[in-house]
Amino acid sequence: MQKISCAFLLFMLLSAPVVARESEEVIGHIQNLTGTAAIVRGDAVMPVAPGAALYRGDVVRTGKPGAAGVVLTDDTTISLGSGSEIALNDYAFQPKEGRFALALKMVKGTFAYVTGQIVKLAPESAQVQTPDATIAVRGTKLLIQIEE
Repeated sequence: MQKISCAFLLFMLLSAPVVARESEEVIGHIQNLTGTAAIVRGDAVMPVAPGAALYRGDVVRTGKPGAAGVVLTDDTTISLGSGSEIALNDYAFQPKEGRFALALKMVKGTFAYVTGQIVKLAPESAQVQTPDATIAVRGTKLLIQIEE
């Protein structure tokens, strides 16, 4: 009995990281890609392919040359130009529960940003951060260039 309990406990401990990732909600995906790009998730850097899932906390980086289109579950769209980096710091789109949050950090590069449902339903819940400022988004389209 003790061996079975120890084996079960060991199995649960080893499988915990996999279970944690599966329980996280996909917040969007890579719609299209030209050139190279990567997703930084924790300590892992993964090459990007169209259709790749995105999670809260992910960072998307495009190479030189490179461009990527991101679509979040609320229909927010973000286009990243060559040599760009964006962090998806916070995101919640649960209209039935009244939970809305969108916090993007544009680190460097060029971005085209079109708001989605979060800004329409809860405009105070969205913000775009740049190295110099935080922008409260109230339903708009933005084109931002951040030089290194």
